[in-house]
Amino acid sequence: MKKYLQILIIIGVFIVIAILLTRQAPLVNVNIDKENLPRVRLGGTTVKVEIADTQDEQTLGLSGRESLLDGHGMLFVFKELSEHMFWMKDMKFPIDIIWISENFKIVDIKENATPESYPDVFLPTEKARYVLEVQAGFFASHRLKLGDKVRIDGLQF
Repeated sequence: MKKYLQILIIIGVFIVIAILLTRQAPLVNVNIDKENLPRVRLGGTTVKVEIADTQDEQTLGLSGRESLLDGHGMLFVFKELSEHMFWMKDMKFPIDIIWISENFKIVDIKENATPESYPDVFLPTEKARYVLEVQAGFFASHRLKLGDKVRIDGLQF
């Protein structure tokens, strides 16, 4: 009877561990179809974006990746309008962080956020519904400015 109880406890521990391991998000999503991604249009250019619209995806963001392809980014889609803060935890390359209002206008920017800035956090000066992360230098090289209109194609709202 004692041995039977020990076996049940061991099996229970393994089940709990298996559940916890399957809930972890991968560091890199290698199964992304890079050709059929939604697109964000801003300042006369188009960026193909991966969407982060769940808490787990938003927490992970671009962390752990080695780089970001030219013309690609990550679009964070939040359920609520707020001052969404960002940090560079586990990032390996610098990025521009662009906050976008629910009316699809650029409301704030953090240019060249570097991995070394962690644990600092970046907060917008206005509330936003979307946040776009792109390669560092994107904002300046495309001559974007606050108030510029943004269009998001390929998403259902």
